[in-house]
Amino acid sequence: MAVAGVHRPWFGATLKEWIFTTDHKKIGVMYGVTSLLFFLIAGISALGIRLELFQPGLQYMDEDTYNALLTTHGVLMQFWWAVGVWSSFGNFLLPLMIGARDVAFPRLNALSYWFFFSASVLAVLTLLPGNHIRMMWTGYPPISLNDNVGQVAYYAFIIHLLGASSLATAVNLVVTNLRMRAPGITLGKMNLFLHAFLAMNVIQILGVPALAGAVTMLLLDKYFHTAFFDPSRGGDPILYQNIFWFYSHPVVYVMVLPAFGVISEIVATFSRREIFGRKSMIAAIWGIAILGFMVWIHHMFTSGIPDWIKIIFSYTTVLIGVPTGIKIFNWVATLYKGSIRYTTPMLYILSAIFMFLIGGLTGIPLGLPAFDINVQDSHFVVGHFHYVLGMTVTLVAFGGFFYWFPKVTGRMYSEFWGKVALVLIMVGSNLFYFLQLIVGLEGMPRRYADYPPIPQWITLHELQTVGAFILAVGVGLAVLNLVLSAKFGPKAPDNPWESPSLEWLVPSPPPPHNFDKIPHMPEDWDPYNYEWLSKHKKV
Repeated sequence: MAVAGVHRPWFGATLKEWIFTTDHKKIGVMYGVTSLLFFLIAGISALGIRLELFQPGLQYMDEDTYNALLTTHGVLMQFWWAVGVWSSFGNFLLPLMIGARDVAFPRLNALSYWFFFSASVLAVLTLLPGNHIRMMWTGYPPISLNDNVGQVAYYAFIIHLLGASSLATAVNLVVTNLRMRAPGITLGKMNLFLHAFLAMNVIQILGVPALAGAVTMLLLDKYFHTAFFDPSRGGDPILYQNIFWFYSHPVVYVMVLPAFGVISEIVATFSRREIFGRKSMIAAIWGIAILGFMVWIHHMFTSGIPDWIKIIFSYTTVLIGVPTGIKIFNWVATLYKGSIRYTTPMLYILSAIFMFLIGGLTGIPLGLPAFDINVQDSHFVVGHFHYVLGMTVTLVAFGGFFYWFPKVTGRMYSEFWGKVALVLIMVGSNLFYFLQLIVGLEGMPRRYADYPPIPQWITLHELQTVGAFILAVGVGLAVLNLVLSAKFGPKAPDNPWESPSLEWLVPSPPPPHNFDKIPHMPEDWDPYNYEWLSKHKKV
């Protein structure tokens, strides 16, 4: 079961090879670079928003430009970073973890990336003057049916391209996961990373058509004079919100379920222990995936829906805290009596668990209509989801980048600068988002470019802006560390973390076809059996 020896690494490929490649590893790298680039663009737009809110009054931009920045930040951060970055991890790692040479449909995989890339180019073009889209990432009617919010057709086309890419990737990875596992890798022995990606892709397959349908109906209302959502012609804008959130709340779990998988891999590796309660972790992953489709109404508690519906969806929203709590408990229990190594990836993951805990605790009251109605559309909600999604996903993604960096590049990164960047990220993000929760509780509404000169609000906004810039410096340092280390970092051993997970048992970077022969994993192998590795150095 030896693996291929001498080979040309992925970064030695020509431009033509990159363009026409069907290699899952190259496509994974392309997803990663594209997502990271758009994450930085979204971050720069957020700094523009924070500068404008530094003081009351309009200082650097008018309301239309502010709305365009908000839309850019929301769309890029949601679809290109929080969702798109996991296509990078899934493409690069999933076949390696299951002992496959590629995904089930390599050409479809390449097509998926180019759909994603095409949507990326179109999204960048909306930044140009005259092409701004100002209807937020939600595209709510009736505002999106107005002429001054930008091209609805353009917005719908971008969403359709992203949807086609997401669906094709999801089908590909589900089939690969279920049909191409090497002998000896049963469902029970799969990495928790693989379970999380399986659940995430099932959500995509079930949910993406709803979003595509919603924007298609919006398109028909705007250009073909149908009346699905236009109240002036008998339509119902709440119908759009129902369809939109049927997918767009579960998409929260498309963002965090892969993060849970990455957390589980890194916590286990650096604690040298199998994840505590592994079966309950798998049950929790699927519990979150199923319950995620039963909570969307909590986004609409102030839209005039009947009270009995509010009560049902309040229960389901709070209920989803149970499987989420199981996961946090199991990660902490894994650390207990573990042989913990505080490497850069481990510290990012521990920070992510801390941020997710704050986000989760602020999310429970939002599931209660009595509280939610009072903070609806305030900065409290913005602070909550930036803890849950913004910082948890970002910290886990960077933790994953550092963890698998030696595997992807064959080089090591700088531990020192990785930790310095993390300190800045944690200081900046907590200064930013915790004060955002407070100003929200004091009544500051979201999506406004201006606010009254209330002394407490001014101080809170000034400190948030300082925090945002500290956060930006930390992120910049982390990215710089990765980029420079890929070129100048010391050569990494094949398995620097001494993990028995299958991707670490091939050379770094992996050979073009991953395995000379499909591995047959022995009975005593398990991705979290760290004693097994000392007995068998290679498979």
